[in-house]
Amino acid sequence: MNKSELNGSPHNMQQNYQDAMAMVRKFGKPDLFLTFTCNPSWFEVLNCMEGVQRPGDRPDIIIRVFNMKLKELLEDICKHGIFGTVLTYIYVIEFQKRCLPHAHILLTLDSESKIRTKDDIDKFVSAELPDPCTDLSLFQIVTKCMVHGPCGTININSPCMRDGQCCKSFPKQFKDDTEENVNGYPIYRRRATEPVQLGKYSIDNRWIVPYNP
Repeated sequence: MNKSELNGSPHNMQQNYQDAMAMVRKFGKPDLFLTFTCNPSWFEVLNCMEGVQRPGDRPDIIIRVFNMKLKELLEDICKHGIFGTVLTYIYVIEFQKRCLPHAHILLTLDSESKIRTKDDIDKFVSAELPDPCTDLSLFQIVTKCMVHGPCGTININSPCMRDGQCCKSFPKQFKDDTEENVNGYPIYRRRATEPVQLGKYSIDNRWIVPYNP
């Protein structure tokens, strides 16, 4: 193999870019952007640790487990159609600190599966705390992994703070209904509910990072 064709080489990156643009030209712009992040607390990872090892000590295990779970996710999306019929998909994998990978995935859906209304958006994206009485497992995941900050006046030392403001624009405003295509992006429904105590902070739907339930 020519060195210029190796993964990550300039030639390889340019070829991948051209392939992606050809897919967009043929099938149209992508409909969904997904981020799939490695969780070092996955039991498949922790079960492989020996002695005092931590996940950061075993990037080989991290990468193998992440790759298996990414393949399962792509199978759910493309073969089992959890978002509808997928015409084409593109993804790239990046690495954070501590060797933790994450994948950015672009999906193009067929005409019947495209997300066109706010009801379609609410079906696939939530920015609200799940009900712990009906789905305790999802509630625990969201409160552990999908809460921003808190920041602002209740925690001015949060890393997201810039000149006294959150650079991610949290807390968001309460919204009774999702609004479509506001400057190219939806504004997700965040209804006012009873706050939940999370450690020393009291949070509500204004602090939830959008997720696929």
